[in-house]
Amino acid sequence: MLKRIAGLAMMLSAVFHGTAGASSPESQAISVATLGLRGGYDANPTNLNGGEGSGFITQSATWDYLRGSDKEGYAISIVTANTVYESRFLSPATSTGVSFRHAMTFGGNVRLQSSVATAAESTFSRRLVSVLWRERLDYETGPLRLFGSLDMRFASLNERNIFALGNFLPDAENFVTVTAMPGVAYRQGWGEVGVSAQVSRTTFRFQTDYLGLRRDNDRFHANLFASADIRGIRLEGSLSVAHARFRTRDFDDITWLLYTARATIPLERIGLPFRSLSLALSSARTLEDTSLPFSVYNLQTASDARLSAALDGANTVAVVARHKRDDYLGLGVGSTLVSAGVEYERSLGDGLAGVAALSWRRVHDTGAAPVSALTVQVGLTKRIEQRPPPAAR
Repeated sequence: MLKRIAGLAMMLSAVFHGTAGASSPESQAISVATLGLRGGYDANPTNLNGGEGSGFITQSATWDYLRGSDKEGYAISIVTANTVYESRFLSPATSTGVSFRHAMTFGGNVRLQSSVATAAESTFSRRLVSVLWRERLDYETGPLRLFGSLDMRFASLNERNIFALGNFLPDAENFVTVTAMPGVAYRQGWGEVGVSAQVSRTTFRFQTDYLGLRRDNDRFHANLFASADIRGIRLEGSLSVAHARFRTRDFDDITWLLYTARATIPLERIGLPFRSLSLALSSARTLEDTSLPFSVYNLQTASDARLSAALDGANTVAVVARHKRDDYLGLGVGSTLVSAGVEYERSLGDGLAGVAALSWRRVHDTGAAPVSALTVQVGLTKRIEQRPPPAAR
């Protein structure tokens, strides 16, 4: 059913906007593709007590295509990865995402963006297929930017209940979420600040889940956001109050303070002998869908840090760290992940690069002892880029 919906959405979007896309044949096109192949060993791919280690091979590919610009043109993006394990107890972990976006401008200050995105994911503990159709309208007048969007998302989700050592549900939870979001932003040379309101309704295909509980709910977000560039430092953030109201008393209503924060800090001025040095920090608290029993939403809080150093024109080293906490609201269980690692990349010329990485992680699930594991991997990546030649002067 979801495949039919995805095909219909892409067909309607192409028909509705095809004429506008064909009206600018002189627009330039940019194509960037990256192919990757890595192999290595993971001491515990399932992150479960008693889990066996396994060798693995990961194939990955991305392709980004832009014709025109963000204001007048269209873009296609494809991302796919497939990890095959040596262990006979583990199925391959796969993920694929495909998106199409079209933008056109009216009168110089009104922009309409239409996009269709599909995603499919299959791992040891999670299976997800989703389709998102979005229409967004922006109007700029002086320093003000008014915007509004309408989303429709179809999803099929099935998660393994690892807290009870259980398996997947016999049937996935299928649901539709419709979201409307108006907002306004004030822009100056240093950045922008704005507010928005998001209202959404989620309806499940079946009236009740396998336990006889009704999961339909409505959500409201009041959101404040801002971004700024200060002496080369890029800052972005948002703060929102999220309220989810369930249409029956099978689940308690929830209210949470959510946020996003991101900072990119160049460190060239501190005098270290590197060609370049930068620090990227990010943190976010979001509500994610879950199909676990007695829980509709997972409150996910994640923080990441990445310190990257270009030793010279060919060698780059990065140190990464991550902390993530998942709280399954209503179920009373959660999972904490702490990880750290180092990554090395050497350019071999003509878009080819060799990569090596070593990482450590610790996972602690409710009701289980903490599990630690090491992962080591090496591989190659190939970047293929096509850009229009520079204009003659």
